[in-house]
Amino acid sequence: MAKKSSGPSKSQEIRDFYEANPTAKPKQVVEALAAKGVVVTPAFVSTIKSTSAKKGAKPKRVAKVAKSAKVSVRGSRPAAAKATVKKSADVGLSLDTLIKTKGLVKELGGIDNVISALHALKRLGE
Repeated sequence: MAKKSSGPSKSQEIRDFYEANPTAKPKQVVEALAAKGVVVTPAFVSTIKSTSAKKGAKPKRVAKVAKSAKVSVRGSRPAAAKATVKKSADVGLSLDTLIKTKGLVKELGGIDNVISALHALKRLGE
């Protein structure tokens, strides 16, 4: 079983020191506490100082609610897929063109091959 400390914790010692010396730097706190026999690092002192300052602030509940409100309940397609569909609808492709494109995809062995062919065709045209 772990041995319990008889005195106040290191964190409490740091808080007490900052209460008496609010403008002290972490290095000064380390030196002062070392004189009392408490061994701490400047990084630990900085951590305790910053978390002590945050305890007085109220939690941001509004931000958490806003994040959860973003989640779609319907479970529809991702935003990128929606944008893609909208773009193709704006182009005005006819059903006949889409059927021919589907045949091309089947003929070339997949959409990735069609895209590669289109990139090659674009480079030839430049």
